[in-house]
Amino acid sequence: MAVEIGDKAEAECKSNQEIAVTRKPIGYVIPVLRLLTFAATLSATLVMALNKQTKTFVVATVGTTPIKATFTAKFSHTPAFVFFVIANGMASFHSILMLVIELFGHKYDLKGLRFVIIPVLDIFTVALISGAANAAAFMGELGRNGNSHARWNKICDRFKKYCDHGSAAMLVSFIAVLILIIITAISILKLHKRNSTSYSTLH
Repeated sequence: MAVEIGDKAEAECKSNQEIAVTRKPIGYVIPVLRLLTFAATLSATLVMALNKQTKTFVVATVGTTPIKATFTAKFSHTPAFVFFVIANGMASFHSILMLVIELFGHKYDLKGLRFVIIPVLDIFTVALISGAANAAAFMGELGRNGNSHARWNKICDRFKKYCDHGSAAMLVSFIAVLILIIITAISILKLHKRNSTSYSTLH
């Protein structure tokens, strides 16, 4: 009888070790994705916040003398771009905070509460930066093509560098949204497995 119990204990110990080994590489997936999200949102924030272009144009001609005027295009002129910078800045802070919680949260965990809070905060962040990126993309499309019905002129034919930098920031922000959706899906699956394990243990 004692031999059977010992064999079972040894088998369980081996199975637990195998599970730990198989799960160890998976444990690094979310932190790596968090770092990628941080890099993407921070890049989008800085590129858009520093996006500025100044050009001089001939606006009229008096006789043979051209009248010139200098114009500056920058993100603060458009509320959608200001929202974009704020949202991606908040997402950058969120990514770092969640990374710290992922790595050290188990030391201060309260009945597994972090497994619920993290996906919820991730969903809020996805909604925030996806809304900001879509608003910025709408304004970017307007800047590139204008709107003949509303008689809004396009500006990207004159401020090409400004528009290209803005487009790059939006693209990186959409990549961050995609990564965050993947992180959220993984977090929800982890929460589901945890609940399933707790339920099977109780029954």
